[in-house]
Amino acid sequence: MKLVSVSWKKICRPLSQGRLNLKSLINLNQATNLKLCWNLVNSQKSWAVLLRDRVLRNKQPIKHHIFSSLWSGIKDEYLVIQSNSIWLLEDGKDISFWNDSWCGPPLSDLFNVPESTRSLLKSSMNEYISNNHWHLPTQLIVMYPSIVHQIQQVHIPTFAQKDQQIWKHTSSGVLMQRDAYDFKQHQFIELHWASCIWSKGIPPAKSLFVWRFMHNKVPTDENLMIRGCNIPSMCSLCLKSSENSFHLFFECQFATTLWNWLANTIRMPFFFSSKEDIWKLCDRAWSPQCKVVIRDALINLISIIWYVRNQARFITRSSPRKQPFQ
Repeated sequence: MKLVSVSWKKICRPLSQGRLNLKSLINLNQATNLKLCWNLVNSQKSWAVLLRDRVLRNKQPIKHHIFSSLWSGIKDEYLVIQSNSIWLLEDGKDISFWNDSWCGPPLSDLFNVPESTRSLLKSSMNEYISNNHWHLPTQLIVMYPSIVHQIQQVHIPTFAQKDQQIWKHTSSGVLMQRDAYDFKQHQFIELHWASCIWSKGIPPAKSLFVWRFMHNKVPTDENLMIRGCNIPSMCSLCLKSSENSFHLFFECQFATTLWNWLANTIRMPFFFSSKEDIWKLCDRAWSPQCKVVIRDALINLISIIWYVRNQARFITRSSPRKQPFQ
């Protein structure tokens, strides 16, 4: 059974994406470094002020090496923070007029300023504000009226405080550890069936088995042979076909008897061309109570087929003589 497994990388994703919602230590370490770098940039504590003086020159990270275990771990996150945050204008002393994001993309990007010369643009925002009004260069006003209009839309506060750096991806503008982890975690498409199999009313062992079944990680003969096990294959329930997942759970006589019983119970014909078709039954306009019953019936039915298969193969070593519900 251990040969048929799901990779750890796939397991460490949210339940809604069909995974097990475990925390990836790699993502957690990257998120911690991102959060620590955020604290370095924004904190006024003595350690942050001291380290900023050592590693930043005109808001750009130094390129030479220094002996600092802290900076070595977080320096790669500095540019990530700069590209995913914006500045909230207050007194304008901490914001670079040309190189920071405060009215959209940095002005140095809009003007295609070469990277090698951006460090020479050291003007801060307060140099272009006079008596709570914008005081922009005449050439800029004449040659780039659209950019000037964009600049003038930025509100200049009357009672200025210290400028604030805002994280783009949170409503509060503050980067917390959980936000950092969500940012580092790759997003994948949410799967329709993922929300159906996990419930307080279903034993976790059955939900976990159905989860493996939907990922085609059940150790049927077919999956074992794919992984190098040279074994003869025969369905232990009908003894008429080789064993693969679709045959075992949908085409075998024992399985079809169970599906027909459920179809007759809810008075609806079943036609399954893939595993995903099972969960379309939960999309119908049932009452909330009926949806719960049908979902639980689907999960238990899949688990029963696997249980009887294992009993027939490893315990009784014969196919079930009596059909269910007879």
